[in-house]
Amino acid sequence: MVSWGANTDSQQVRSKESERLRQLPKRIYPTSLERPIKRVCPMGTTVSVDVVRFAPKGYKTFEASTSEGLLYNVEGTKFNFSFSGHPSRWYLQPSCRLILKALAPSSKMFSDWVKITYFKSGEEHSDHVAMMNVTCVSISLTVENYQDKVKSQEGKKMHKGRTFSPWRGPIMLVNCGCKNKYPPDTEKYEEEILDKKAIHRMSKMFLRIHSPLGFFNTHQLTINCSHPNKVRLFGVERPTINPPYRMVLGPNKPSHVLTHLRNRERRKFYVEALSFPDADFSGLVSFTVSLLDNSYGKVSGPPIHNVGLVFRVAPWIMTANTQPPVEIYMTNPSDSHCLAHGSPNLELFSCFPFQHIEAMAPVSLEILEVHQRSMPDSEFMTTVLDYSYVAHCELTFCPKNKIRLDTWIGNEVAIGYTQSPQRCFPVFLDFPWTKGLEDFKFKDSLPSSFGYVIHEREDDDNLDATGFLEVSPPVTAHGIFYPLGRILIGDGGLPRENIIEVNQRLRTFIYAQNMQDPLELFSEWLLEGNVKEFLTFVPANDGKGFRLLLASPSACYELFKMEQRHGHGNASVLDAVEEELLSYAERARMSISEILADELLQRQNDYVQTCITWNRMILKEELGLSEGDIIDIPQLFRLGWIQDPTTKKDVLRAGHLFPNMLNMIVLGSYLGIPKPFGPLVNGVCCVEKKVQSLLEPLGLNCLFIREFFGHQGDEGDAYYWLNIRREPLPYKWWNFII
Repeated sequence: MVSWGANTDSQQVRSKESERLRQLPKRIYPTSLERPIKRVCPMGTTVSVDVVRFAPKGYKTFEASTSEGLLYNVEGTKFNFSFSGHPSRWYLQPSCRLILKALAPSSKMFSDWVKITYFKSGEEHSDHVAMMNVTCVSISLTVENYQDKVKSQEGKKMHKGRTFSPWRGPIMLVNCGCKNKYPPDTEKYEEEILDKKAIHRMSKMFLRIHSPLGFFNTHQLTINCSHPNKVRLFGVERPTINPPYRMVLGPNKPSHVLTHLRNRERRKFYVEALSFPDADFSGLVSFTVSLLDNSYGKVSGPPIHNVGLVFRVAPWIMTANTQPPVEIYMTNPSDSHCLAHGSPNLELFSCFPFQHIEAMAPVSLEILEVHQRSMPDSEFMTTVLDYSYVAHCELTFCPKNKIRLDTWIGNEVAIGYTQSPQRCFPVFLDFPWTKGLEDFKFKDSLPSSFGYVIHEREDDDNLDATGFLEVSPPVTAHGIFYPLGRILIGDGGLPRENIIEVNQRLRTFIYAQNMQDPLELFSEWLLEGNVKEFLTFVPANDGKGFRLLLASPSACYELFKMEQRHGHGNASVLDAVEEELLSYAERARMSISEILADELLQRQNDYVQTCITWNRMILKEELGLSEGDIIDIPQLFRLGWIQDPTTKKDVLRAGHLFPNMLNMIVLGSYLGIPKPFGPLVNGVCCVEKKVQSLLEPLGLNCLFIREFFGHQGDEGDAYYWLNIRREPLPYKWWNFII
């Protein structure tokens, strides 16, 4: 028998268990001089014994002793030093408590014991003895291959009121396979049996029990979950050889009584999430196993003991342009057009080093059923098809959807991934602008290992454009490393205006992932409010590893002034664009001299430059960038009146005077840049030449695609007809900030 006061390690045990004790109200059990009291003491918790309440009158001190399976400590009193031969004799005081802790499971029911002997003042021996018979049991809920979450503040950092620390708890993946519905229909899960093929993607949880024989004749265990509608837990009804795993917790099943328990058992469970973190779900899910007294055939009193685990749902992570491309997804062409481009265009490859052509990856032409009007033949589509060979990535054509715009793959979808220590797979995040996607062939055509999340449009006028998101490469800002980058969201955040927030559902979803610390930029001045209209990231072959490209009217005016000084003022922009397309797009050819002389155009671009400069300051501060990390790309804008869909008022918004070069396709070191149709100087576009001089020293290959306003003039730039799946980042999110 030993008390805590003589055991230094016990102090550490107490501090580790203090968190678990908060799960239940502290129960205090009285002693009895008439008969032994029977109690259960689970390992990992304590039992508090009131030695004062029924102490015999006139008795001043007491002694305590326990069996070898128990450890005790006395609180709320002090030693009686007058009896040197009895170091364990204590004074009886109103606040006196005996605290018991189990050291090992009992071999038999109530085989461990506590003996309390009461003494009068100066008394050597006493017959007033209170006994408590104790059953010690071990019940734990664990997972494999994870460390307990760090409790100390060491390693944590503060940034604008947020605390960042690694996640050291268990992780579960979302069941968002493209063959399943997201979010799921909860009714169909009532009696579902786990498919053994799905086990590899699920997290394991173990219930370990060590108790005397017959313990569960008078006790039972229940398991419950904090968010049963967001997860599914599969378990067995009784341990057998290859038993079926049935859903025991999940939608419409908030609690489960564990049956057929043995005195020594390691029962396995499989767990998966049904939803990513969102507005109503933090992504933290707790499972709790409760020990209940069932001595009289029914549960009596509160739980004796609780054990639990907190899982974190793996977040959705967006990948930056600087990650290597894996596959290009493009709205589908006609069958004949695909077959006509089954081999690369060698003229395209003449602009790249020969060694890159020798190891070209094959194009995966997934020809799916074509509905209604197919994508017309265009130089853009032809170039992308050929370009995929050079960049060593596959090209997949998406089937046409009767109720979606042809630009849905670029405007309404963002491609990222989700990851746990055991598995990583791509996830398509789709916020459709239309409702009713029951027959969506693209989702059904993807490999079963891919994830697909569809957030159906609500009954309002708000449209979420996932294609309008951008994400930075890994950066360090304010002393904090962001290994997954930061997501950039456009909004009306300029302090001088009171702009109604848009894309609220999408913004809420991104913030709920709690990973890529979103950064909101001012983009309300643009026609579509898309941050990609004035910025993008490209890889670089130096220590920094990337550059931020910003559209710059100032850089364009500076370039044109230089060309005018050199006698090229008569050279015109858009000179090579067909007259019919110019008229349709409400554009006009303008010479360098005319542009520089147009005071209204100058004032409009001064305003645009002010907006971009405002964002430049935010990006430098929040991404930890220097001026050397930013490249100004010559670009001119013009303002026009449109009706704001929210206020129904006419407002000025900026569009591009010539094709937007920031809407480039980044495939590793190869850049597919919209041809700007700038002024020709000695037969060479001076804008293209300037851009090449800025980017090619970084190891980038620039190809200017001759495509003005994409395939369909009324459906947006060609850029929005495609999307790119990229390699996951090398950093593991759970090792960084939460």
